[in-house]
Amino acid sequence: MKVSTGIKNLDSIMGGGFLERSFNLVYGGGGTGKTLFTLNFLLKGAEEGKHVIYVTLEESWDDITRKLPQGMKDRLEKVKDRFHYLDFGSMRPVLGREVLKSDVLLEAITSSIVVHNISLAGLDGIAPISLYYENEKKIRSVIFDISQSLKSYGVTTIFTSEEINGVSRYGVEEYVSDSVIRLIYTGRFRRLQILKTRGSDFVGGLHGFEISTDGLRVYPRVLFSEGKHEIKEESLGIPKLDNMLGVIYSGDVTLLSGPPGTGKYLFGVQFIKSSCAHGKKGVYISFEENSAKIKKRLQDMGENLKNCRVIYIDALEMDMYRLLWVIRDRLKDADRVVFHGINVLSKRDEYPDFVHSLLNYTRRNGIGSMVIYTIPGIIGTNTIGDENVVYMSDNIIRVLFAEINGELKKVLVIIKTHSPTHERGLVEYRLGKRGVIIVGKIEELEGIMSGTPSKQMEIRKRVEKFFK
Repeated sequence: MKVSTGIKNLDSIMGGGFLERSFNLVYGGGGTGKTLFTLNFLLKGAEEGKHVIYVTLEESWDDITRKLPQGMKDRLEKVKDRFHYLDFGSMRPVLGREVLKSDVLLEAITSSIVVHNISLAGLDGIAPISLYYENEKKIRSVIFDISQSLKSYGVTTIFTSEEINGVSRYGVEEYVSDSVIRLIYTGRFRRLQILKTRGSDFVGGLHGFEISTDGLRVYPRVLFSEGKHEIKEESLGIPKLDNMLGVIYSGDVTLLSGPPGTGKYLFGVQFIKSSCAHGKKGVYISFEENSAKIKKRLQDMGENLKNCRVIYIDALEMDMYRLLWVIRDRLKDADRVVFHGINVLSKRDEYPDFVHSLLNYTRRNGIGSMVIYTIPGIIGTNTIGDENVVYMSDNIIRVLFAEINGELKKVLVIIKTHSPTHERGLVEYRLGKRGVIIVGKIEELEGIMSGTPSKQMEIRKRVEKFFK
């Protein structure tokens, strides 16, 4: 049996929560949220009708409740009849360090468990135990005795410890714990890491979490599939381009990369419009373009926006893992999505995880996605785009400028598709009031990708004709 952690999304990445009758360590540096984590766990249990107990060895109960976010204070008020506490933080100045003896602690805790029929317990801040027991071996023995005693009473417990040099304070707490969770605060973002769970697997790595007025919420570094989807052929929504691609499928990831000014966002607008026009839901998420401009273009193209959502996200200061789940919420019931300017996030440490999880999610849930990637430079660059996006892409289209007969023209080339017979030549396109217009294949020039086209192909044909 599993007991919920009470923290949104945390159960799903640790196999369902804590084992029933288990002893679980949460450790981290100062200000990482250990106390709030423990209280959140207990509050959720009390809200479900269980009797819980909070044991504080450091701060007084009055100090703790005074500093609680208002939402958690309101939650506590509603369940105060089922929420019990032992305030050793207030007892110590009066009774001295004798209250930290293991038999005294256990007597007080187990008596409360019996009297109040306790199911869940939180033992917050074990550091003061060292004021009575200085030997590391003895400290480990005390923690073990406490864990075994609480388990014998059928109680599921969280206990907290400080982090020193990346491990828990005494370096022994992990050995007596059924699960170990580490909390990190970088000064900018909060991270959670599951290091151990007995009886189940877990999702490793660093996950995001936040503290709100109501409690804690975890933002896993991965998104989970909603279920299987039917694979069917789709259209990019641009006449003639579908034939050049050969075939695209629902859930495909299409990378469209190129320099500024090539009209990339119009490709995205038509991609979304074709979905919305058929009564499906399309979402255009921009990390760089103002949403008003994109909405105006959709309206100019005859779309009433009933089924289209255009969202601008200023993500530079947002936690990447929180952003991942914000986007997931925006994609509910969506058939298509455009990610415009995703490369503005590429300098963030979490970017590879972010891209992989996001595009894996859209693919597995049948949401067709177009990633619009801006490449610096106007002419003569052969860069396709960010490698993290490239290896996740099913279709890759490169748009670029080419100087032809003294005129700067827009051309595209299809780098990758499902079809082995896709168009391999360079194709000229134009931007019109109704969107992207495919002009046709450029037959007589080569070297366009380098930015210096020539008519060597035509000369070669003449030479071949002469020798025939």
